[in-house]
Amino acid sequence: MINLAYFPVTRAGDKLGLAALRLTTGELAWRASPAVASAAPASVIPGVIFSGASNGTMYAYSTTDGKMLWQFDTAKEFPTVNGVLATGGALNAAGPVVAGGMLFVPSGYCDLGWGARGNVLLAFAAE
Repeated sequence: MINLAYFPVTRAGDKLGLAALRLTTGELAWRASPAVASAAPASVIPGVIFSGASNGTMYAYSTTDGKMLWQFDTAKEFPTVNGVLATGGALNAAGPVVAGGMLFVPSGYCDLGWGARGNVLLAFAAE
């Protein structure tokens, strides 16, 4: 069993994204490099790590090799249960939360300095 730790990489340049490091040696196991990175923390469940980007894209990566499994654009308008239009934005503050078989993504909360503001909490369930 490989024990990895996952870290968002937020420095400017071509090494943005997400890095997995081996806990026993500190060596880089893999790196995922989306076009835009994020300052938000990532969330891990067995087999999948969820990490958002400053442009509002939520990504799911394989914990084994960093291969992208899924992505969703949250930086758009959404109808809501109370009929008030909500708008997503940057994923730069709180990270995604996994609970009760659901993935919850706060989109548009960017008070850490950059990104589009919004006001939506998205809930995803497995199909």
